[in-house]
Formats: sequence, structure tokens, C-alpha cells
Amino acid sequence: MRVMKGALAVRRPPVARRQAQSAPAPPPLRLRHYKHVYWMLNGGPWATAYEAVVVHDGCHGCPVCAGTTDWFMEFARMARDLVGINLRDCLHWGPLHDNPRPLIAPDSNLRVCNRMTLDRLRRAYYRLPEPERPRLEMVPPAFRRISQAWRFEESVAILARMIALWEDGQYIGWPS
Repeated sequence: MRVMKGALAVRRPPVARRQAQSAPAPPPLRLRHYKHVYWMLNGGPWATAYEAVVVHDGCHGCPVCAGTTDWFMEFARMARDLVGINLRDCLHWGPLHDNPRPLIAPDSNLRVCNRMTLDRLRRAYYRLPEPERPRLEMVPPAFRRISQAWRFEESVAILARMIALWEDGQYIGWPS
């Protein structure tokens, strides 16, 4: 052990540290479905910005509209792990404003996810022992008080509604 001679012990006064305040997370985006989406150039012949024109289908609330993007991403990961499908490619993820990229056509979604996919998803989920089944935590508020099996069934019901919308030729995304 080494001892220093003549060294003064200096005590630093305690510094009050402020804890970093994290900004509150923005609310999750709600899904919406549209009969049609197309783009128009506004502002005359020299216009360069596109404006989205959305044709609504008159829905005033359904299970799809109650779903959030957070829930959908978690359910999409579960579906990928269970049966290997990529549901994330079935939604238009970019903002509609000034974005004339073509939307994902509903018929291409039906090639990825259709009524037979729902059956495969259910079989894969219930084939697992209950402790090994994937869990859904990022769910719409109405799902928070129900069991995991019910959360899964309600999510499959929403996906069935999405399939019905795609069969009707509608698009699913969110307002921008």
C-alpha cells in the first residue's frame, strides 16, 4: 500500500444530477381502410408536388380501424414466426402526402395472406404448448383485459376483416 505524504484530501461537494427526461412516446397510429387512393398534381402546369386523394368507404369504426400500427407490427412478427408470412408488406407504410409511389395492390396481399393462411396461423399457434405460445402485448385498449388466447383470436378476427377488405379491393394504411 502506498501512502502519499502531504496530500490534502479534497472533498467534492455533491452534485445534484437531474435525471434525463424522456419525451413521451407519440400515440400509436390507427389503421384506416380506403376504397381508393390516387395522386393529383395541383398548382398548374409547373407543379411538382403530388397531393393524395383518398376515397373513403364510409366506415365509422370497425375492428381494423381500432387496430394500431404497434399492434399490427407485433402480430406480424408473430405470424412470421409461426407460419413464415410477411404481413408487414401488406400495408402502405409511407405517408401519403407527396408520395406517388404505387400502393400495394389488395390482390397481391391476398397471395400472401388469405383465408387459408388464417387456418394455418391458428393451427400453428394452438399446436404449441400454452407456455411456449408467442404473446401479444402491444394490443388495442379493448384487448388489455383478456387472455393471450383471446388476444390471438381477436387479432385473427381483425386479420380476417382485413382479408375481406382486400377481397373487396380496398387499401389499408393510415391517414397522413
